[in-house]
Amino acid sequence: MSIAVIRNMDTQGRIIIPADIRKETGIRSGSTLEIATDGTTIRIRKCTPRNTGSKELRDFLEPLYKNIRCGLAISSTDCILASKGCYLPEGAQITEELRSLIQEGREMFSQSGLCPPVPDCSRKVAALFPVTLALASKKAALLLIPEPGRCLSGAECNCTRLIANMITRKYKPNE
Repeated sequence: MSIAVIRNMDTQGRIIIPADIRKETGIRSGSTLEIATDGTTIRIRKCTPRNTGSKELRDFLEPLYKNIRCGLAISSTDCILASKGCYLPEGAQITEELRSLIQEGREMFSQSGLCPPVPDCSRKVAALFPVTLALASKKAALLLIPEPGRCLSGAECNCTRLIANMITRKYKPNE
């Protein structure tokens, strides 16, 4: 069922989502919502909550971001698990192109960018480092997502590779 209503926006840019829509879609206080634009159309989508261990994953991204000042994300083959330095909400669905690159399970690098991490994103993933996450039980990757026009240095890629290895070491199942 599709519900359409007209709402006025207040001076701070807020709108009220009617109770019947919140109830039908399961939106509650604190729910993560993705807002995307397409020309004059604004789409609001509820992001699926995931128990990703994202606090621990963000703890890996924080010191790396402080040193390289480049957008970072950890993604499974389904969604963004954690990010820093670029707005990619937890649970945001990734592009099909990124999904296939992560499934290949190998390091990739391109100064011109491999692909956007999520639909409608102006940035592109410039480097991908595979990681093993027992908690995701699927393939995953640490992504470098620089601002458009920025070139990555070898040192930035090496630092990111080191963090990817640390993540794998922490989450890899005992053999």
